[in-house]
Amino acid sequence: MANLRYAVIALKKNEVDQVVNQLAGSPFDPVARWLGQSKDLFYGPGNEDWKPFNGKTIDALINETKGQYSNQTNLVNDFKQRDRNYDVVSPIRVYFIDAFALFHDKYFTLVNKLDALMAVQNQCCLVISNDWPKDIQQGALDKYSEVMSEVYDKYRKGRLHRIAMREDDLKNFRNYLFNTIGQEDLPAISKEAEIKKKLPFETDTVPGRDN
Repeated sequence: MANLRYAVIALKKNEVDQVVNQLAGSPFDPVARWLGQSKDLFYGPGNEDWKPFNGKTIDALINETKGQYSNQTNLVNDFKQRDRNYDVVSPIRVYFIDAFALFHDKYFTLVNKLDALMAVQNQCCLVISNDWPKDIQQGALDKYSEVMSEVYDKYRKGRLHRIAMREDDLKNFRNYLFNTIGQEDLPAISKEAEIKKKLPFETDTVPGRDN
């Protein structure tokens, strides 16, 4: 049984000021001011250094129990470089998403490309913390429903996507997925790559979306 593969879509600390400057003077100006003041609490040099709850990195929260999850964020980076080849990200089952990353042009474009695929083939956990001011929570939720409209629609209809507002929400989702989807007998990534090398094409067709 392979580990459940996940990817993190989150801001890096050096990207926060770009978001703040972009949002300044816009309807999301309160988000910009609050995020600028709070960046040291939440962000580090890498995507996986994002600290969504209680000063703990997302990797630490996901991997408290060793041997269950496998970080495949590198596949997302490869997808960005190779544009619309959706086979690149096919091994990923779960996305953990920083709501503020959706305000950054780079991640906006990435998630917009992946929205339809995520909606039907993946599970997504978006973090909107209950500790944030109410107007910041609402701003993040508004952006989520705009950028990830198909995931949001499936979430409202009961598909297995979640919004984590507390550390325990994220852990509950993490454990539930491993105890259900994680029990599937998934092929190793090396085996998937071996199979794909034999295929005569790569696909840029997104399941669930007219291309």
